[in-house]
Amino acid sequence: MKYIDFFPYKNFRQEQESIIKKIEQSSLEGKNTLLVAPNGSGKTIMALSALLPLAYEKDFKIIYTCRTHAQNTRIIKELTRISNFRKEKGLNHKVSGISIRGRNEMCLNEMLLKLKLGPKESMSVCSDLRKNRNCKYYANLIKKRDERDNTLLIDPKILEKPIDAEELINICKDKHLCPYFLSKFLLNKMKLIICNYQWIFNPQIRENFLAFIEKDLQNCILVIDECHNLIDVATDINSKKLSPYSLNLCLRDLEMYRSPPLMQEFVELLSSHLNKKKGTIQFSEQEIDPEGFLNQINKRLQFRSLTEFKNFIKEMHNFSVSIHEERLANGEISRDHVGTFTDFWLKWINSYNLDNYFFCYNIRTTKIHQNISLEIVALDPREMVIPVLKEVHTSVNLSGTVNPQVYNNIMGLKQSGKGYEEINGGSPFKKENIKVLITEGVDTRGSNRNPEMYKKMILKIEEVIYSTPANTGIFCASYKILNSLFSSGISHLARKYNKKLFVEEPGLSASENALMVDDFKSMGTSPNQGAILLGVCGGRNSEGEDYPGNYMNSVIVAGFPYHLPTPRVKAKIAYYDIAFNGRGWDFAYLFPAVQRANQASGRPIRKIKDKGSIIFMDSRFKQKSKWISDWARKVLQIIPDEANAISNVLYPFWN
Repeated sequence: MKYIDFFPYKNFRQEQESIIKKIEQSSLEGKNTLLVAPNGSGKTIMALSALLPLAYEKDFKIIYTCRTHAQNTRIIKELTRISNFRKEKGLNHKVSGISIRGRNEMCLNEMLLKLKLGPKESMSVCSDLRKNRNCKYYANLIKKRDERDNTLLIDPKILEKPIDAEELINICKDKHLCPYFLSKFLLNKMKLIICNYQWIFNPQIRENFLAFIEKDLQNCILVIDECHNLIDVATDINSKKLSPYSLNLCLRDLEMYRSPPLMQEFVELLSSHLNKKKGTIQFSEQEIDPEGFLNQINKRLQFRSLTEFKNFIKEMHNFSVSIHEERLANGEISRDHVGTFTDFWLKWINSYNLDNYFFCYNIRTTKIHQNISLEIVALDPREMVIPVLKEVHTSVNLSGTVNPQVYNNIMGLKQSGKGYEEINGGSPFKKENIKVLITEGVDTRGSNRNPEMYKKMILKIEEVIYSTPANTGIFCASYKILNSLFSSGISHLARKYNKKLFVEEPGLSASENALMVDDFKSMGTSPNQGAILLGVCGGRNSEGEDYPGNYMNSVIVAGFPYHLPTPRVKAKIAYYDIAFNGRGWDFAYLFPAVQRANQASGRPIRKIKDKGSIIFMDSRFKQKSKWISDWARKVLQIIPDEANAISNVLYPFWN
């Protein structure tokens, strides 16, 4: 079998065939491959066409990891095209595939859904419900299951094509079956499995997942889509936190089951400490000396050594197991609050003297109140990523915006013991369809954030809106800049040009935000002359959403989206300086900022025929232009700080 047997389109786009051949050869040799190519170049179909022949020849599974459900669905659509193409050609090997989601997103059990638990707690509660036969959906599934052929649970015809998680959920609703476990029972029959990063990079989830697919990692091909997102996901998986709320739940369980008094004393001590600390922290974050903090705990609890404290935590862990067993025996739902508490402290004990962890108090402010947490922050994603890269037969990393040098270092592609292949795809877009501008005269660093600067930005934004036929997106470097633009009169601009204004808010639920974005998009094809979306770089609307066609004609990146130089950011810079030969500032501070800007800038250019204008509204982009995505940098123009300079370029482009 060859890649041509899995490529469902009549013609190859620019460079597609040569890239497919490179991926095919690199994967055959078991290398880690990084493909950087703009959206619209067909990264998904290139990866699938290159990898499916190898998967069938060697009897490998392809694990295709993504960040969002929309990406999962896109891959299922491409796989369906391949399946139909092979069927039309009379080729053997039906292409099977399934997209799966987490337990909370596929569960139908009303009791578990009401609890709104995190992934670990959901797993524990789900296990108890199943053991006590309190889940009718799982009971129905097991009753109808045939160990030899799980496809008998549903109409086998449905599985003659790749199946999306949403479709499987709807089928199971009708049949009162558990979609989560049905999807897992079907995994061993699937050639390609599409899932979230967590299924592979979270060690606890991975072990269970591999048991269901009946393959070890050595017999898997790993694809990491939008791979730049994995950097933060991998460190988040490896980080932990405690809050007063979680401590109160832990204390309640200890009291209810009459734990030794010292256990309750420890939890009360921490709860009191956090509540007092909340009123003394001036900024959002305060670094902690982890060893000094342990010494204070030992002193207060009268332990003579770290070993004595560690043994005490292990006793608490054993007590959490006994609570769980007692609840299970009584047919109750068990939420393991004590176990979560002990996991946190075992992590602290094992990492307090390591350079790749940062310890802090963190304050998060909501509309209602402030929340404080005690946090262990992992700084290095390689701890989670390299063990996986070492084991899989080959990995293919896909991105439209990532900087290859930074990604290769931070993820340890060359450190995994495999060869490394870097492939850079050219832009498939016509140059005359893209206008990329950097405006001089705007600088949003802290000292320049004043009414005069925001007034100037509003005037330049007006030139963009005046020139743009339909929808404009404005993604700000921070919510502070967003709020300042709003208070400086952007709503007046919207009214002046008869455009509806949509404003992203940090408190919006996923469903509320989706409705807002759909409403914004609809204005691009309405007779009302379009709309304005005001959001932030790094948010779900600037990274997880596409705006092809008139859904977004112009996009403005307002300000250079550096993170605030918080203690954890400074700690990461210092650690990366040591880990990556003095490149800490570039890797930990500059790269994430430009990555957010690159992601936002690509929102309007999603399909080959799209036409879009991109405006980087901060003069610092001129100094850092080599970090801008290659496809955008090649058509870059610098716009002087003069009245009508933007509209003189953009108006002819659009009109």
